[in-house]
Amino acid sequence: MEDIHISPETVGEAGVENEVLVVPEALDEIFRNKDLVVKEPFTVHYVVEREKDSEDIHVGVDVQGEIETFCARCLETMTYPVDLHLETSYMPASPEMSKNLEEERTSSATGYYRKTIRLGDYIASELVLALPLRFICDEQCKGLCPECGANLNREECRCGGKPVDPRLQKLSELKEKIRKE
Repeated sequence: MEDIHISPETVGEAGVENEVLVVPEALDEIFRNKDLVVKEPFTVHYVVEREKDSEDIHVGVDVQGEIETFCARCLETMTYPVDLHLETSYMPASPEMSKNLEEERTSSATGYYRKTIRLGDYIASELVLALPLRFICDEQCKGLCPECGANLNREECRCGGKPVDPRLQKLSELKEKIRKE
């Protein structure tokens, strides 16, 4: 991914458009998580255009691929589709800025460049930020029984139900009484 960079002087009126495949090994280095497995390359398509009457450069990026991981509720293997669209603009860096211009970025909307635009660094950071904190296979996933560990999506609980919290015992009795009536 770090190989994706653009030289601003090559961006003319027509702009630049390119599509690259990012191999799973490169994505493993970006994710740094053994529970996230990429088996097929990701497709990165980007369009670079120069702003009219300006040195600013606008970039649109589409990232697509799939990640295999585990559901946080039921622990089953699942596939998470990645379909990410990014938009950012780059402005010339001032001389007092540090060498690592991605660190100077204060928002995902604006970056800086000197001789090259390190687009791969931007894509990698935004890709990681776009991933959910917890992967869920389905919004209706019931997860595992906390008592017996049964996958409630596939089978009934083997422990006969959850013990009632003593603080809610009276409500449970009332619920049973209403059901019987």
